[in-house]
Amino acid sequence: METLVFKTNIASPIGIQAIWDALKSIGISNFNIDFHDVNKILKIVSEQFTPCEKIINALAGLGYQCEKIS
Repeated sequence: METLVFKTNIASPIGIQAIWDALKSIGISNFNIDFHDVNKILKIVSEQFTPCEKIINALAGLGYQCEKIS
């Protein structure tokens, strides 16, 4: 199991369905976004290896910024 943590600019749950669909399309089904954290932390837990670039590109396609922090 792999846990990835990203800093994002996802400010609110508005549009979460599009985020869910984008992440699901690359094999991510378990994620959490902390909207109260100043860095809008996205935490992904995955059973399989997923390249960070795929996640970053999926969110960039929706207009979000995403940077791996751990």
